[in-house]
Amino acid sequence: MASSMESRRGVGRETVATLAGGIAVALVVVALAGQAFAGVFVGKELTDLKPEQRVTVAHPQPVQVLFQFQTKGAPNARATKFTKQVVLDTVKQSGLFTDITDGPAPNGAILNIVVNNVVKKQEMQNAEAKGFGTGLTLGLVGSNVWDHYTSEIDYVASPTASKITRTADHALAIQLGFITKAPSDGVPVEGGIKGAVFTMVRQIVANPLNAVGADPAFQAAAAPDAAPTSGGAVAGPSPPAAAVAPSVNAPPPALGGPSKEDPAPVEHGAPPNPTPAPPR
Repeated sequence: MASSMESRRGVGRETVATLAGGIAVALVVVALAGQAFAGVFVGKELTDLKPEQRVTVAHPQPVQVLFQFQTKGAPNARATKFTKQVVLDTVKQSGLFTDITDGPAPNGAILNIVVNNVVKKQEMQNAEAKGFGTGLTLGLVGSNVWDHYTSEIDYVASPTASKITRTADHALAIQLGFITKAPSDGVPVEGGIKGAVFTMVRQIVANPLNAVGADPAFQAAAAPDAAPTSGGAVAGPSPPAAAVAPSVNAPPPALGGPSKEDPAPVEHGAPPNPTPAPPR
C-alpha cells in the first residue's frame, strides 16, 4: 500500500508543477493533503463514445482548431499547453474532418473549443478544509473532493455560415486518505490526477463535438457537391440550352412522322428512290 501511495504522490507532484493551478480545486486538495490521495475518478455524466455512437459524414472537410483551457473563465496558458494534444487527438479521432490545422483552413472553417474549470468560492473553501484535515491526520481521515468543468464548442463551416454550438459538463474527484469510500457517482481512472484530467478533457470534448457533427447544418456543409444557395431570388426564363454532344449511353431521341416538306424516310443500306428497269 505504501509503494502504491508513493507512486500516486509522484504523479500528484508532477501534475501540480505542470498545471500550476489550472485544475484549481484538485490541486489545492492534493497540496494541502501532502499528495496523499487514494484514487481519482471522473463523473458519470459523460463517457467515451462507442463506435456505433459516433456520427459520420459523407464528405469531411478541413478545419482550423482553436483551443483554450480556462480557470474560472480566465485563460490559463500552462493548462492549455498541458491538455492541447489530448484535444487535437480527440478532434482527429472524431472522423468529422479531413485535416486539422492551427492556421486558416482552405474553406474558412473554424472549430473553437473552450474547457473551463468552474470554481466557486464555497467549493474551494470546502476543498481546502477537507485537504487540510486529511493532511493533519496523515491521510487517516479520508474524504472525496469534486472538481467541475464545462466545455463549449463552436463551429462555422465558412466565413458566411451560421455558428453551431454545443456544450457539456463534467467533473473529476479525488479520493483522499486511506479510510474513505469511493464516490458512488464516479468512475475510477488509472494514471493518477494526470490520467483523470486527460480522460475528463477527452470526454468533455468528444461528446459535444459528436453532437455538432449530428447537427443538420453540419451534415449539409459536409455533403458531397454541396453548393451555396441564394435566398429570395426569383427564377427568370432559362437561356437557350447549349448544344451537348450525345452520350454513348443516352437513348436515341424520339422521332415524329415526316412533314410535307420532309423527304420520305430512307432505309439504311438501300439506294434512295430506285428507278424500275425498262421491260425487254
